[in-house]
Amino acid sequence: RYPTVERRAKILNGLSYVPVPEDGPFLKALLFLLRSLDDDKDFVERRDSCSYINKSSVYGLLVGGEELWPVIAFLRNDMIYASVPLAEQALSPRPSLISISGISQGLELLFGIQNFLYSSQKNDTDLNTKLSQLPDLFLQACPLGTLMDANLQNSSNSINFSSVTQPQKQPAWRVGTYKGKPQISISIREKVKCMQYGKQDIADTWQVVGTVACKCDLEGIMPNVTISLNLPTNGSPLQDIIVHP
Repeated sequence: RYPTVERRAKILNGLSYVPVPEDGPFLKALLFLLRSLDDDKDFVERRDSCSYINKSSVYGLLVGGEELWPVIAFLRNDMIYASVPLAEQALSPRPSLISISGISQGLELLFGIQNFLYSSQKNDTDLNTKLSQLPDLFLQACPLGTLMDANLQNSSNSINFSSVTQPQKQPAWRVGTYKGKPQISISIREKVKCMQYGKQDIADTWQVVGTVACKCDLEGIMPNVTISLNLPTNGSPLQDIIVHP
């Protein structure tokens, strides 16, 4: 789950936005659609009729009276792999699958997970160990919800899992823990636009815009860093401040 992706989906879809449900309702709806619920063997027209023939692994999940689409899901080695990719376009009328890049990226990530879990896997203990490593690997392979590398083994080689004694919450923008000399780098850029007319009856105009970027290399999971901006007493007040999430 990536709050950044959820926010983008909400902005893109507007009133037609359907939020991703909690794990329980999502799993129940997915198992129902894949005919994997033990207590549900009755015929359901929406799912079992001849007119509903799914030739792909992309489904629409009916949760709370709303349909969540697209949802990628398939069964391999007695395990269900599923992802909800972001469709960066209008969903009504429903676009063709090939036009949604998020679907191919979602499939690529799921195949990468499958290859990682079952490469050199010997027993259930190895499988459970790899499953516990997935959240940290996603921070490397899929930072902020954007797929960078579907080969999770590459990310695994760059992370020292033996040093992690207990599960810790990692911020989404930080792909790994830092070890070394603590450093804080602050970059300030200012851009001045002005128009000088050289006439007393026309006032000169000017505008100052800029950015402040902060890069922190500090040990620990979530150290607190505060930056204060102080202006001269006779300076113009700051306006239209935008802070990156």
